Amino acid sequence: MKLKKIIFLCCLTCGVFPTMGQSQQDNRMVDSRVTLDDRYDTKQGNPQQPSRGKTATTQRPHTSPLQKSNTPSDSTLQLPSSFNGVTVKAWLDTSSIIIGGQTTLHIRLEGVDGKNIHLPQPKELQMGPVEALALKNDTIRDDKGSIKAYEQHVSITSFETGTHRIAGIKIDIAGDGAVGAIAPADSLFLEVQYMPDADTVKCEVKEDAGMMEEPINFGDVCRIGIPTLLIALLIAAIIWIIIRRKQNKPIVVLPKPKPIPADKKAISDLEALRRKELWQKGRIKRYYTDMTDIVRRFLRNMYGISATEMTTRQTLNAFHGIADWSEDSESLLRQLLQQADMVKFAKSQPQSYEHDQAMQNAIDFIRKVAENHRINNPEKEENK
Repeated sequence: MKLKKIIFLCCLTCGVFPTMGQSQQDNRMVDSRVTLDDRYDTKQGNPQQPSRGKTATTQRPHTSPLQKSNTPSDSTLQLPSSFNGVTVKAWLDTSSIIIGGQTTLHIRLEGVDGKNIHLPQPKELQMGPVEALALKNDTIRDDKGSIKAYEQHVSITSFETGTHRIAGIKIDIAGDGAVGAIAPADSLFLEVQYMPDADTVKCEVKEDAGMMEEPINFGDVCRIGIPTLLIALLIAAIIWIIIRRKQNKPIVVLPKPKPIPADKKAISDLEALRRKELWQKGRIKRYYTDMTDIVRRFLRNMYGISATEMTTRQTLNAFHGIADWSEDSESLLRQLLQQADMVKFAKSQPQSYEHDQAMQNAIDFIRKVAENHRINNPEKEENK
């Protein structure tokens, strides 16, 4: 007895009995707790009643953002659906899919203008039997450009059959000096079913009706007619080649291109030389050399004068003897050739306006000579 009293006094002093009493009270509270998910039959959809004489006990497992409906609700169900003017809604395109199928989870936040919103990320949703495959965020604005709402569209799937509860959709909010979190008010359930059995197709065997003749269609005509036509054309081409070779004639006679008049060709070459901007780039000698070569080729093509092999004096003397000569055209030609000689041989540096004037003299010379030629040869112009 003395020993028991000593033990009792030691326990009372150390406070062991109150702790034990508190632990027993907590155990009774846990044993008497029956959650909504424990009373709900996920397969039959009917509520279950605990058997008499037994106490329904549950153990609170670790929850995940996406979990089955037969697990207790997580902490997000304790969060409000609105905070600081921001409301959240969530819904599914369809609440029933076959195993491996897909549906879309939509999350919409309204009243978000001026708020800092953190939407769930894919790694936060890819947990449990329901998996997130792809995620897309949209921003909806009003006519004034202000943000009206945020929307998040998540493609989800599952490879486990049963009814799964999508939980853990938590949105953190910061704005107007307040920080909080919200979650959808209603839980979302996704039912995953096995692949339906394929119906057996009943086939009725009928008696042989005999061979049927297929009518000739356009495709049959093409398959026969096109190769036959190609072979005929090939034979005709071979015969044509043999005949033309025996006659020493070309196999194919191409039409000769219409020659370009000498004056038009020369003016086109001068315009191309102007676009090169040689004298603007410091290549003055090259500029005058190309310009006089174009004029000399014009004289050769127009009158047969080999001006490219003549000096300036020889070229002027040869030009003086043609029928289309005029004093104005000879004056333009002399100014052009003499100025080019000064640049090429005396290293003269004309003014900027003189370069343009030389080009204009060359164009005017060609036009005057061509005009005189048309006046002196009206019959040739009519035959063109």
